[in-house]
Amino acid sequence: MPILGTLLTNLFGGLVTWLATYFTKKVAFGVAAVTAMSALTLGLYVAMRTAMAALTVSTGGMPDFWVMCLGIGVPPAAPFCLSTYMTMWTACTVYTWQRDLLNLIVKA
Repeated sequence: MPILGTLLTNLFGGLVTWLATYFTKKVAFGVAAVTAMSALTLGLYVAMRTAMAALTVSTGGMPDFWVMCLGIGVPPAAPFCLSTYMTMWTACTVYTWQRDLLNLIVKA
């Protein structure tokens, strides 16, 4: 009887160890994928904010005449339309990334 008890204990212990290792690797892969996507998103955000700050600084000292000339070529509603388009595009991209991240975690 002690031999059978030891055998069953070792079998269940091995099964539990294997399951813990398998799920630990799965969770680690999911966390690594989420971390990588978050780092890439943060890098993109920093790059865009840097570019916009440089653009703001460089166009801040323009003469009024130059601003009037730009107003002729760009309709007054253009900034609102472009900002709405960019906001919606960003929202759709974030949704797609979140969906893909969830799929990676579920499939891993």
